[in-house]
Amino acid sequence: MPTRPRARRGTVALVAALLVVLSAASCSSGSSPSAAAAPPPTAAPYKITVAGDSISVGLGAALRGAVGRDTVVKVIGEQGTGLARPATFDWPKRLTELARDFPPQVLVFSVGSNDAQDLLDADGKVVASAANQAAWDAEYSRRLAASFDAFANNNPATQTKVVWVGHVRTEEDRVGLVNRRVHQLATQVAASRPFVTVTDLATMLSTDEQKADRCLIADGLHLSLPCLDEAAKALNEQLPTR
Repeated sequence: MPTRPRARRGTVALVAALLVVLSAASCSSGSSPSAAAAPPPTAAPYKITVAGDSISVGLGAALRGAVGRDTVVKVIGEQGTGLARPATFDWPKRLTELARDFPPQVLVFSVGSNDAQDLLDADGKVVASAANQAAWDAEYSRRLAASFDAFANNNPATQTKVVWVGHVRTEEDRVGLVNRRVHQLATQVAASRPFVTVTDLATMLSTDEQKADRCLIADGLHLSLPCLDEAAKALNEQLPTR
């Protein structure tokens, strides 16, 4: 009989200790709202893809220095390409693949300086001669439309915004005047496509329809680094935002 009170006190102490342990475990398991809150998901970076010829490559490289840290600029330019020779490089096909596999929020597309020539098909046959301006303009407009329409999308949430960038008038009129005509054609094609906006290196660099002498390097075709930086800064201010 004298030992029973001590046993009862030991039992009470053991139960009390267990309650303390269970209470601590409950607190550490996330009963606190702040402890249970999951970290917010990281937003995907805003992606701009720059596509086109060697002039677009220079512009894309300069654009990387003009955009904010939350924006990624991808450059998929191909030197010596345009819309004239799909057997060499097929931009409508390449852009269709991009739209299907890795669609950016914004596509910057800029070609023209390699296209002052006959327009060929995929087999290398002439479709529209450079000497026949009406036929050339019609076929080139069709190819511009195919390039833009690679990103045609009826879902505003996933719609890539296409930005066309026209080329300046270069030293050689054979190329420079076609550049300006191509820009006019692109402006016409974009007018019926609300997801396409139009801008122009000649406007951004204030050369307009004159030869871009202050910006051309020794080859009379490509732009100097300071002018590419100037254009990239102006382009960044015109790009669609999130």
